[in-house]
Amino acid sequence: MTVVDQPVSFLPTRSTPAESPRPSRGPSTGPTTGPSTRPGIGTNGPALLPLDAGEQYRFSFEMGACIGCHSCEVACAEQNANPVGVNWRRVGEVEGGSFPEAQRFNLSMACNHCVEPTCLSGCPTNAYVKLENGIVAHHAEDCIGCQYCIWNCPYEVPAFNPQRRVVTKCDLCQPRLATGDKPACVDACPTHAITVEKVNIAQWRADHRQADAPGLPPSDITLSTTRIIVPESMPASTRSVVDERLEPADPHWPLIAVTLLTQLSLGTLVATVALHALAARPPGAAGAGAAAGAGALALAVSVLHLGRPAVAWKALRNLRRSWLSREVALFSAFSLATFAYAAASIVGGWSPRQLLGLGLVAIALGAAGTYASGRLYLVPARPVWNSGRTVVAFFATALVTGPLVAVPSAGPGTAGIRLLFGLATIGSLFQLGTIQHLVASIAARREREFALTARLLFGRFRLLFVVRVGATLATTAACMLASLSAARAGAGFLALVVLALAAAGELIGRYLFFVTVTPMTAARRFSGGTR
Repeated sequence: MTVVDQPVSFLPTRSTPAESPRPSRGPSTGPTTGPSTRPGIGTNGPALLPLDAGEQYRFSFEMGACIGCHSCEVACAEQNANPVGVNWRRVGEVEGGSFPEAQRFNLSMACNHCVEPTCLSGCPTNAYVKLENGIVAHHAEDCIGCQYCIWNCPYEVPAFNPQRRVVTKCDLCQPRLATGDKPACVDACPTHAITVEKVNIAQWRADHRQADAPGLPPSDITLSTTRIIVPESMPASTRSVVDERLEPADPHWPLIAVTLLTQLSLGTLVATVALHALAARPPGAAGAGAAAGAGALALAVSVLHLGRPAVAWKALRNLRRSWLSREVALFSAFSLATFAYAAASIVGGWSPRQLLGLGLVAIALGAAGTYASGRLYLVPARPVWNSGRTVVAFFATALVTGPLVAVPSAGPGTAGIRLLFGLATIGSLFQLGTIQHLVASIAARREREFALTARLLFGRFRLLFVVRVGATLATTAACMLASLSAARAGAGFLALVVLALAAAGELIGRYLFFVTVTPMTAARRFSGGTR
């Protein structure tokens, strides 16, 4: 984690510094309405004191005092000149209990300036830094607009600004703090429900339960520092109201194309090199050329997902921590190695053994890139993705599609045909296994994210899911029969038909992968939608 020493002249000091209170164990016993009296920046609180060793600044929010007026949202947007729809602070709604004693509360959340921010660790460009005062700052000039930080943050705090084409976020109003003013949201709150205070990090690590509240993800993922004072009267069943207005997630079409094309490229190369090893001679340039073409197209399409594609090279800055940086580096190297293998197959001049070695190097790079691609989606903030099943599914896609593309390169005889359809059968069987594992996981898990994904997958998208399963079953059966019969006549046409069937199944599967995932997030308001 990067820590930047940034001297800032904060609020005036006092002659007798007060100690930051240790977080209590359990709900607050203080008042739940009216002005706040706890230390921090507020009408009835003392000035924020200089930080002592081991301390940082944080927000504190008193849920019972919030009346849901959204003044904090408006003040934040006005202070930071954010366009409509770009909210650094959001007021969500939670409700619990049953009629006639049902209760609804508001939850105002901005950046939690976490102790272990996942936005920082996952950013491929190192655009995030954690300052000496604990504030998690974002440098927009280093952002490429990939939005991976939004996926990584369990609270979905970073917000993409479509006008600037970069991600932006709350910085606790550092310019205002530097001049002795309160953050805009704190200043605008009519009930003083929001304050800024100090926190002792060692104490908070030992007991951070006050960062947990209904409508929020578990705080231990990032060690959120925002302190939530929960009313004693809050029912145990309280949850976010927008769970009743479930909407599909963004399909991310560029990412669908990139993942499928890179996996197709890897699978085609694997099949081509396998034929090379089986025949002890190069199988021709068709398979290698197809692999190189798919890989090159994937690289070209990948920048369409970025807000600032002209500076896509910045994605290589965080190889030490970011799987996105690693994916970019590995697939770039894979594309070059695959092109070299295809060029060598066409031009000649290499011995079969040298060419085989080059192909194996390219496969190793492609396999590493596919693994990194799968690891991108293994984030706690999206529990349904966060499984080894995701990585297995990506490799299965490569194995079920690539060998079918390489069938025209099989040459005379039936051994190559058997090999290719056999590889596709294995890939398809693995894909069926991932589908079964997904269904079993959804049935067994009780977290809201799994329950909401189940509602989408088996409700709104049930027909697509049935088609996906049917296409995979049909692909498995067709590949198995073809590998057993291995008739050379018509093998190319059969491979094209099965490839179309497999590709349709994989496309639908990848679409469902993106649109049915339900992220962890801070509660949203019912009228404002789920995102």
